Amino acid sequence: MLIEKQLTKPPENFKKAIPIAAPVSGHCILLQHVNDDLINAGAWGPGMALVTASSKVVSPFNATVVKIDPLDYSIEIKSSFGLKCRIKYGLHTQMLHGAQFLTQLKRGEKIKAGAMLFSVNSAWLKQQGVENICIMTLLNATALLGVLPTHQKFVDAYSDTFITLYI
Repeated sequence: MLIEKQLTKPPENFKKAIPIAAPVSGHCILLQHVNDDLINAGAWGPGMALVTASSKVVSPFNATVVKIDPLDYSIEIKSSFGLKCRIKYGLHTQMLHGAQFLTQLKRGEKIKAGAMLFSVNSAWLKQQGVENICIMTLLNATALLGVLPTHQKFVDAYSDTFITLYI
């Protein structure tokens, strides 16, 4: 588990800070406040979540699609600098069998920052009892000094920094 990589302030010594944009607009919350034991324990690495009403999720950086999982309402992408990221919409979505999850992307496809990763029907998900939350976690954060979540309460997709990586 990589939850220890989650920072509360920038490290004193670092070589580079890399800002990562928000994948969706919404109200920022720390992973430990997400209602899922594995996510808030850091099972998929450090990151952050957004409570959102948006139905479109965009790529926070130039990337290659690594995995698309409609049953889990998630996608994994890898940046040109090696960062692997998992972006998931909703919690406990497996029983919905990927309904209302739409993407045109294929595994191995290269995408630009700001390009749409997938969309969901957020109103329909809410009717199904799924919380409109988008979770972004870093799957391979071991080489990082740490990950600093934004201190902003609300961020806009692709235009605001969501997390900052320190190497």
